[in-house]
Amino acid sequence: MTERLTPDDWERYRAVRLRGLEDAPDAFWMTFAEEVEFDEQRWRERLDSGATFVVVQEESDVGVVTGAEYEGRDGCAGLFGMWVAPEARGTGASIRLVGEVVTWARAEGFKRLLLDVADENHAAIKLYERMGFKPTGRTAHMPMPRAHILEHERALEL
Repeated sequence: MTERLTPDDWERYRAVRLRGLEDAPDAFWMTFAEEVEFDEQRWRERLDSGATFVVVQEESDVGVVTGAEYEGRDGCAGLFGMWVAPEARGTGASIRLVGEVVTWARAEGFKRLLLDVADENHAAIKLYERMGFKPTGRTAHMPMPRAHILEHERALEL
């Protein structure tokens, strides 16, 4: 099942986000060392700035994703911070998370949903392709200390 988190769920969000940063450090712009230092207010602000969803299996949060307005891109929302725990991969958790963000973005009136994915993350690329996301041609390198990782942007027309 999926649940949308509120700012009062900041501790749940912090736990699942930090777990994702530890499990897949090359998948995110920020590092575990940076985010572990965030205070309660910062976690609450993150949850208040968009729509964050978790997948719950056997009473544990095993996946997370956030949909939010994409700064500087009119009419676009972004899909950010997608992660699914190893034990939940292959169970449809990722499809449910992406689906929640798509539904949210449409309900909010966005025309396009954007995401960035590392070129080497073949499983995520396959997922996004199956869900209709197409490459836009934009690429960027991750920030230090992962500047060797190239990401490309994908878009879903809503």
